Amino acid sequence: MDFCIELTSTPEKLYVGYVENVTNTPQIRQAVLDKSLDCVVIKGSLVPSPLLVGVAANKAALANSRNTMRTRSIHTEVLYNLSSSTNISQSLNNFGASEADSSLVVCSFNKDLSQAREKISGDWRPLETLADNLDIKLLKKLHKLKDCELDENLLNSLISRVAAKDSL
Repeated sequence: MDFCIELTSTPEKLYVGYVENVTNTPQIRQAVLDKSLDCVVIKGSLVPSPLLVGVAANKAALANSRNTMRTRSIHTEVLYNLSSSTNISQSLNNFGASEADSSLVVCSFNKDLSQAREKISGDWRPLETLADNLDIKLLKKLHKLKDCELDENLLNSLISRVAAKDSL
């Protein structure tokens, strides 16, 4: 069920999983903050495809290899890159899992998600089901999307925003 993405800018790999009906999100958030869970935990309702996470993770890994990260860790750099905003704390708050979230996208660099599977109480689902739980209103607000971008162009629009964030 884990999806492995080989990042193109560095020799790193990203493992991605999707969990619904999570019952222990506050404990998971704390474990990530304490670094006892070595992964990125993303609000599942804002990720339509693992490709979007792959683009953000690729940028984070490249920034890490060049020592040009804008945040303190590669995990928070992924959250920062997922956002259209250049405000770091706003990006982390918007895209990082909050205590009320019950669907999460979980990512880990260079190791599988077995540690996350042990700690997260919920239903691990195929990544193909990600788009079923999108919060289109929130995506539209956070990325300032136009109505014409919300149909089959949604993923393309989001990837373009993530990829070009530093250029704008």
